[in-house]
Amino acid sequence: YSEGESLFYIISPRDVVVAKERDQDDHIDWLLEKKKYEEALMAAEISQKTIKKHKILDIGLAYINHLVEKGEYDLAARKCQKILGKNTELWEFEVYKFKEIGQLKAISRYLPRRDPVLKPLIYEMVLHEFLESDYEGFATLIKEWPGDLYNNTIIVQAVVDHLKKDPQNRTLLQTLAELYTYDQRYGRALEIYLTLRHKDVFQLIHKHNLFSSIRDKIVLLMDFDSEKAVDMLLDNEDKISIDRVVEELENRPELQHVYLHKLFKRDHHKGQRYHEKQISLYAEYDRPNLLPFLRDSTHCPLEKALEICQQRNFVEETVYLLSRMGNSRSALKMIMEELQDVDKAIEFAKEQDDGELWEDLILYSIDKPPFITGLLNNIGTHVDPILLIHRIKEGMEIPNLRDSLVKILQDYNLQILLREGCKKILVADSLSLLKKMHRTQMKGVLVDEENICESCLSPILPSDAAKSFSVIVFHCRHMFHRECLPVSNTVSSVQFCNICSAKHRGPGSAVLEMKK
Repeated sequence: YSEGESLFYIISPRDVVVAKERDQDDHIDWLLEKKKYEEALMAAEISQKTIKKHKILDIGLAYINHLVEKGEYDLAARKCQKILGKNTELWEFEVYKFKEIGQLKAISRYLPRRDPVLKPLIYEMVLHEFLESDYEGFATLIKEWPGDLYNNTIIVQAVVDHLKKDPQNRTLLQTLAELYTYDQRYGRALEIYLTLRHKDVFQLIHKHNLFSSIRDKIVLLMDFDSEKAVDMLLDNEDKISIDRVVEELENRPELQHVYLHKLFKRDHHKGQRYHEKQISLYAEYDRPNLLPFLRDSTHCPLEKALEICQQRNFVEETVYLLSRMGNSRSALKMIMEELQDVDKAIEFAKEQDDGELWEDLILYSIDKPPFITGLLNNIGTHVDPILLIHRIKEGMEIPNLRDSLVKILQDYNLQILLREGCKKILVADSLSLLKKMHRTQMKGVLVDEENICESCLSPILPSDAAKSFSVIVFHCRHMFHRECLPVSNTVSSVQFCNICSAKHRGPGSAVLEMKK
């Protein structure tokens, strides 16, 4: 050992060996020689301040090349993130190297997207690689990568070219719609979403206010989801008018009905100009809601509605229209002859409360035992049952006649009890009110200088308190001088208030006389 030098001399009879102390660089050399790049990289990172011969970047690049040579492309691409860091030149170099060996897909997941950002050409090259061989992978990158990494126009054109070969490819169509959206070409994106029936189409319309773009696409929207489309159209009526929607749906009456029906449910008057059209639409596509529509609409022409219902033999709707037009007898006749429904006929007669209708119903039912049973069970409170019973032919068998008669008697007894109860209540209330009125009339009435005679309109009391006077005050509180009242021509001495007797004569107008 020579002091001052880090050398060791080993001397033998034949040789002299010079040795020096092993350092970290020697250790890294040995690791690299043994192709233990991972360990060499770790050793360099730990001793980066003391090593002199090696650089971490060089070891890392050698490690990447080693992995590529072994065919471990994914691991090599993953290591690029750590080794290359923010060095754009090295990134671009490695991307081209991966392209040469046909492994752009492997490195695509690890390409930097923010700080640093590579040249647009790099990202476009990767996208083209996927577009040629993997549509799903291409779509994934479009979703994950920010649109400003590449030239959107170039990629759009590339997708359009591929769609010429496969125009129905849903993956490419959806990806193209996303590219159009990023490029703010919302109208084209909307067309594709509608074609694909994509769930985000309504969200896209609202988010970017595309109502001007859908004016000629209303049928497509309705075909996609009629309920959502109608709600959206009605909520934005100020942007797409009712008239425009109805016009667009003219060749699709079933969709036109869905829209107008929802409009009518929201507001019975907004679409009143289309109520006549709606009669035919309900009759064709939605008969269960025709009768409620006829009941609620105040704008549909009844004659037109009646004509349509009669043509289609819609009995219930025709009955309603006839009764609404005042032809109740024809309506009742249709119920009895067409529907053969005594309960409905009785219910109709009750609603109309017309004696002639009851007479027609009895005449029609008199030779039909089931109808007679129904009448006996239901008309007790509207028509005297005796009138019906007297008309029943002798010997006719009436189903459940005994039960019907028992019910009539029970109903009659109930009516008697109700009448008696009502009479007692009325008498008690009348007596109570009479007593109250009597108590009120027995109270004194204040007469002072402010009161005037209702006839001569002068003060009711004389200015001279010593002067005698005679004043008559009626219970209605009208006051007169005795001399101002006309002399009664009747035998009775009871006088009545001139003012109140012109309206009515009752207990409240009797006289109360005050003299002095």
